[in-house]
Amino acid sequence: MTAGKFDFLVNVSEAAFQSMVIATIESFLVPGRAGKARRLTRERETFGLLWGYETTTASKARCFNVEVAIVDANAERGRNSVTPSKGLETVNKALPTYWPNLKFLGDFHSHPWTAREPWPKRPFLSESDRNSIENDAAYAQLDFRVALLLNIQKLGRKGSMMPNFTHDNTLEFRMNDLRMSLAAWVACPAKNDAKEPALYVIPRPVAVAQTKWKREPWHSRCRPMNDKKVWLNAPVHHFLTSLGD
Repeated sequence: MTAGKFDFLVNVSEAAFQSMVIATIESFLVPGRAGKARRLTRERETFGLLWGYETTTASKARCFNVEVAIVDANAERGRNSVTPSKGLETVNKALPTYWPNLKFLGDFHSHPWTAREPWPKRPFLSESDRNSIENDAAYAQLDFRVALLLNIQKLGRKGSMMPNFTHDNTLEFRMNDLRMSLAAWVACPAKNDAKEPALYVIPRPVAVAQTKWKREPWHSRCRPMNDKKVWLNAPVHHFLTSLGD
């Protein structure tokens, strides 16, 4: 990572990284009730909130330091979606009282993949994810800034690989027979067609990407933001050497 080559840096602490990885694995491997039928289901999504603080790097880039990841234990978790509980307001009131150095930064969730599905070499938030961030006025009012996505897939055998930043905003790694990645996006303040506060998520999918995001009329005013780079920094030393099975 070269100084001056990014506009936004998402810096994930070890504690937050561990919480997100463990929550993703638990929701993926451990059966839980899902859907209207409430059947026991594996490979579910998970969801949580991100807390931390903002600083500026030596190169004048904005840095969002994610210190705490709080798993939403009451979220409705399914195979292809996750519905957050109504606990954000409660947590928003409680945390600043005891940890005034932390502020709400955003959220994280996971996307599970079956062994037969093609692994996303360039992960992207889904169109539904994009829409929920950009078109929900509550997110803009809360100063939502960071969206993190963890992808997970079970492989046919155990193995190892060096953790690799496959893109500026994406870290890919292995945990025995689990293939995983962590990717980051930044939500920039904007105005929608009604001149109301909104958010514009970057980076955007390229034209040939598997994921397609809807283009809305007000997005044209945000095109200069497309050139801004988002970099991810996350602890990788846990995956450099295996300590056992």
